[in-house]
Amino acid sequence: VGVSKLITSVSDAETSLPLLVYCLHLSLGDAWNKVFFGLQCTGRGLVVISSFWTALLTSVYLFYQADSTAGLFLVPTFLWVTVATALNGSIYQ
Repeated sequence: VGVSKLITSVSDAETSLPLLVYCLHLSLGDAWNKVFFGLQCTGRGLVVISSFWTALLTSVYLFYQADSTAGLFLVPTFLWVTVATALNGSIYQ
């Protein structure tokens, strides 16, 4: 929903960087699933999810800068990944 809101409310020039970072965070989320669940590597998973969390936070910021509503749509995902990061960290310890 956030991507749709961004694309329909902002010019093409303003969407390039937010969409690039959005695709990066999606790729890192997929990588985390494969490393953490598929390979069952909790330490490597923590590294990947930390990068994922950072890219997602950057996506929220960039989307919010372009269109505040689009940025707010990403907040629940960010909160969930924050919980997942904490859980991954606690499992790794």
